[in-house]
Amino acid sequence: MPQNPEAPFPMRCLCATVRRAGRLLTRRYEEALRPAGMTTSQFELMMTLRFAGASNQSRLAKLMETDQTTLSRNLKLLLQERWIETEKDERDARRRSYRVTPLGLAVLGEAQRCWQHAHEQMERSLGAPVSALWPMLDRILQAARSPANSV
Repeated sequence: MPQNPEAPFPMRCLCATVRRAGRLLTRRYEEALRPAGMTTSQFELMMTLRFAGASNQSRLAKLMETDQTTLSRNLKLLLQERWIETEKDERDARRRSYRVTPLGLAVLGEAQRCWQHAHEQMERSLGAPVSALWPMLDRILQAARSPANSV
């Protein structure tokens, strides 16, 4: 397997390579989303809320596979922008549910156009449909979710 002579490791490391790819992709998509005034974290959270519907923080954390602290910080920022709103959870009055506001939908629509442009650029750069990557990425996610002793 070809190795990058500039890589900081003398061997291939899946974790390091995926992290590096993630950082580079994040930078590219951050630049693309900037005209919409949204970050990649905000975009992911807004898209999750849009498609999942009103959700409490625990459900969002599970869907996004993130920690509560990071999620709380991102929800607070979206609330400040008035892109989302909160209400008492229908199933548990002690919890709050979040949902996208009409303003949030408008901003998200612009962000989706920016995202689409970045996505198309990446597909052109890869020279193949990104859809060819999904099976392997899904396998990586599944393996990473498994307990360490079963890997």
